[in-house]
Amino acid sequence: MSTPENPSEPGRDPNYPNNPAGPGSPAGPAGPAGPDGFTRPGAAAGPGEAPDSRPVPQYGQYAPDPNAYAQPSGYAYPPQPVRPAKGSAPREVVIGSWLIIAAGVLSLINNVITSFVLPSFMTSQERQAFADAGLEEQGVNTFLIAFGIVVALIGFGIYVLIALFVRRGKNWARILGTVFAAFSLLGIFTMLGAYFTSPLSLISLASSLLGIAGIVMLYLQPSTPYFRKAPLYPY
Repeated sequence: MSTPENPSEPGRDPNYPNNPAGPGSPAGPAGPAGPDGFTRPGAAAGPGEAPDSRPVPQYGQYAPDPNAYAQPSGYAYPPQPVRPAKGSAPREVVIGSWLIIAAGVLSLINNVITSFVLPSFMTSQERQAFADAGLEEQGVNTFLIAFGIVVALIGFGIYVLIALFVRRGKNWARILGTVFAAFSLLGIFTMLGAYFTSPLSLISLASSLLGIAGIVMLYLQPSTPYFRKAPLYPY
């Protein structure tokens, strides 16, 4: 008993079933099929089309994923290292900063009072020189007083800035205060006798001693770690 042959499908050669030639087959309009039955891309491209250079996997061959090496869109960069904030200032640092401010107040008082007596320090030769230059004595006195007050205010501002940044743990402020304290200590040793000649000299001596005491408080054992830089943490 004979069985009926399968009808030929459209687009398939019945004499060569392994070589389909239909428009939807692997050997369609893209080009002729190879010996393995798959179309070779780029073998025949349509008008105005560039041949496809991507390799087409053969039967049983793994096809690489074009997005396998692409960076995921949700990739997060590692956080920047941050420096932890300093804690509260130790008691010795707070006391030292207040001592520095007290020294600045006494220095301001001393310098302002000294500014008003600056004209009395001028010699007769200096007064004559100003007169020869066409400057009135009252104008010169006013200029000297104003100049002394401005210098006194600038000096007081430096004291306040050092005290504020010292309380924040800035080591450069402690170093700057140390330099000023060293000059004050040197002045005490070289002019110790002159500090007891007038009340203004005693105020200047008290200001220098308070400033030196404030700087010493910043170098005590509880204060030293507060001025060290905290290590950076990655997160």
